Amino acid sequence: MSTWIMRGKSDHTQSKTITSQLDMFEQFQIQNVKVGDKVFYSDSTHISSICKVKSITIVDKITLTLEIMEDHRSLAYKHLCKFWGLKNLDIFKMEDIKILLLNEEEERLLDSLWEVPGNLEGMAKFEHLDNHLFQFKSVAKEWIKDNELQKSRYQFFKTFAKEENLATMNWEQMQAISEQLPAFQMPLLKDRAFGKQKVPMKQYRQSFHDLLFGEGSMEMRLDSFFLNTDQRLPGFGYNSKGELLHYLLPNFFCRYTNQELRAIEYLYEDAKILKKKHSIGARIYHYQKLINQSYLIDKYLSIVGRRTELSIYYEISRFLLFVYENKYKKESFNFYHDEGESEQYWMYTLPKSVNPVNFLQEELLTFHQGNLGDIRQYKTKQEVWKRHRQLNKTSKVPYLKTSALFQFCHEIKKGDFVFIRLKENQIIAFGQFTSDYLFPQIPYAPSYRKVQWLKIGKWLIDGRLYYRNRLINITKFESTLTYLLELISEQN
Repeated sequence: MSTWIMRGKSDHTQSKTITSQLDMFEQFQIQNVKVGDKVFYSDSTHISSICKVKSITIVDKITLTLEIMEDHRSLAYKHLCKFWGLKNLDIFKMEDIKILLLNEEEERLLDSLWEVPGNLEGMAKFEHLDNHLFQFKSVAKEWIKDNELQKSRYQFFKTFAKEENLATMNWEQMQAISEQLPAFQMPLLKDRAFGKQKVPMKQYRQSFHDLLFGEGSMEMRLDSFFLNTDQRLPGFGYNSKGELLHYLLPNFFCRYTNQELRAIEYLYEDAKILKKKHSIGARIYHYQKLINQSYLIDKYLSIVGRRTELSIYYEISRFLLFVYENKYKKESFNFYHDEGESEQYWMYTLPKSVNPVNFLQEELLTFHQGNLGDIRQYKTKQEVWKRHRQLNKTSKVPYLKTSALFQFCHEIKKGDFVFIRLKENQIIAFGQFTSDYLFPQIPYAPSYRKVQWLKIGKWLIDGRLYYRNRLINITKFESTLTYLLELISEQN
């Protein structure tokens, strides 16, 4: 038996029998219709019943008599025409088409929607997700791989997250996390988080315990996990915590690094509102609700299909990463770092008068010392400041300016790292000092240090980094430093 979708008039459905007439020239449309065939019967706006063909007569008109089998639900055309697998049906495109043969998959989809019609409007509302999923389908095999590695990670964290194991966790067990999370592939980040124990083990244990077994709503616990300084994990930024969240609760949360967050904000208009309204932990909680409420999992299973036996949120995370990289196609960043070294990290704000392109091409960081001469002759910041006052015969000498000159000469070391800030909310480069302080041979030329750029790009900072000084040592600003390192380690 075949299955059809048929368009008629609503007043034909007032009894348990429907009589529908077609003109003789439409005979070719019904030539394969047989008594007993199944028909989804509709008017111009809704499928209103499921019927069975009772009889077919052809005299001056073509008359189809249908027996109504079910009529307790309805499916709106305006939503069906946005549903993946049905949207391309010709009957939705042309009102002149009265009857259309369905294939097995189209019948299955209509049956499933007829049984649970409440899904239709919601899935149609997020129709824009379908094309992204369709694009992902053709490359899913490339994006979803290393399944054995993922399986071992899930097994590690399943054991790690047991309450009895957290209660007795030691530093070596904590360090084992570094081999499991992709966020710590960058040696600088790995060394900062696991090079040495920075707080008592009680604090490490408490952070995990409060997230997994603590009191309060999950939204509150997430906010505390990401923001509470009393329960922080030293060296862990938003990216590494976002990965941890997924591996600790793989059946409830996607992976939430900056990349997945930006993909969600690209896919969902509501996410932009949530971003302004909530802090990072609560935002992740509501982003996950948005993913679930948009039927993304149902759409994924229907369009892409299940590719592993792992958590479905692992596959959804890979899809989100695909969306991110498809929109922001750049290469990821990494470089070698010798563990155990004590490099410092600096933030240098580029003056507005300096052309960023020329600055990056020169690979030099400069400071104008005016008539102070070689800053190496001064032993303290106060000496530089006092000498500046004497030479310029003024008491209005900004201490921050002369302090930066001293730092540039005496405190920066060869091998230190530097972030270049163009504006309060934008980083344009990350580099490493490759020379000591150098004093120019040409009078009044600026002193300088050579720099090797490790990464050049454009990274927008979520919020503001407000520093009045042109040069500042951010080594001890752990949260800021971790955030910046994670920011430049990803694609831009």
